[in-house]
Amino acid sequence: MSENTNNMPSVKAKITWMNDDVSAPKKATASVTLGNAFQVHGISIVEGSKGMFISFPQRQTADKKFVEVAHPVTAEMRKAIYDAVMGAYSQTMALSNQYKASFQAEQKPAESAPSKGDATEEELPSEVKTDQDDVEDASEDEAPAPIMGQMM
Repeated sequence: MSENTNNMPSVKAKITWMNDDVSAPKKATASVTLGNAFQVHGISIVEGSKGMFISFPQRQTADKKFVEVAHPVTAEMRKAIYDAVMGAYSQTMALSNQYKASFQAEQKPAESAPSKGDATEEELPSEVKTDQDDVEDASEDEAPAPIMGQMM
């Protein structure tokens, strides 16, 4: 029975986990949906010595060998899955980098010249007196306990 390659099912991929460790070989895991009817979870995106590749889910046999649990049978389906997974990975990386850049931009303090009212380091006092300095030393038992969620 021959397969009609023109009727290949649609392939959708979704990144399900991203590795925070950029030096680790395993970069992410993905799930694919084939023809809106069949899903494969646990596809790994790995950076090897020859570049990025995907690894299908595996299990270890009793004789300590690893065998794939699910994998494409044709070269066309393997390429379609690879393209979908790597496309989803590229999109996720772009969004992640965009989010990180946006977050870092929000966290940077505004760099501006000191205004007329700003004190220079030489003008700042070496000691700062607070209201607590006026209170006589109290033992820990006598100190008021903070209310949960309240800053002291």
